[in-house]
Amino acid sequence: MLKNTFCHIPGVGKETEANIWRNNTLNWEEFLTKNQNHNLNNHIEQSLNAYRNKDYKYFIDNIPGKDHWRTYPDFKEQCCFLDIETTGLDKHRDDITLIGLYNGTESKIFTQGENIKDFALELDKYPLVVTFNGRCFDIPFIRRKYPEVNLNKFHIDLRFAMKNLGYSGGLKKIEKQLGINRGEELDGVDGFEAVRLWYSYKKGNDDSLTLLKKYLKADIENLKTIMDFAFDKLKEKEFLSVID
Repeated sequence: MLKNTFCHIPGVGKETEANIWRNNTLNWEEFLTKNQNHNLNNHIEQSLNAYRNKDYKYFIDNIPGKDHWRTYPDFKEQCCFLDIETTGLDKHRDDITLIGLYNGTESKIFTQGENIKDFALELDKYPLVVTFNGRCFDIPFIRRKYPEVNLNKFHIDLRFAMKNLGYSGGLKKIEKQLGINRGEELDGVDGFEAVRLWYSYKKGNDDSLTLLKKYLKADIENLKTIMDFAFDKLKEKEFLSVID
């Protein structure tokens, strides 16, 4: 979908982009063969050069955040699913306890007091980050606590992507709507329980940390299932329905 995208070009809004697609011009190469607008062609050439040279910053800076879902097929193998656990909801007062990253194959959990700062090196591997409500919670929290971390990446926030598809509520509610089952061990574990588990661990209960890590691992691994679903549905809604 990245090379089908025109909304990052100055002056091209959603309706103009849709009209380009309706005229059977579906990607940048086709646009160059059919369009005689010198200014637009310059931007298309710039896009192609950025794509070939892996200049991701060009697209990060110019594609609206709500459309970053379009980059998923191009970066599916260079993508991480991210979630954090904290001691509360206030990024100024509360702390990050765990950070989880899942690359579609392997999950890594970074723990406060052990290896939490190592997550920055892992995160550097990925040009695309997928979260649920990360725009409002996870990313601002990380920026506050670890300002040195590079977060200038494509970011798909599934809370808003799923809302676009008519799904509202928290991650657990949407998982249930999609038939995702976490199993009995994690049944009833939510954000508030995650805080309690952390404090229980700090008092010496290692089993609480084990359960908290399982909870976070389910969070990040289920994000991939939701992302795959959301991409297919968004592509159908915003692209395929236009060109059919």
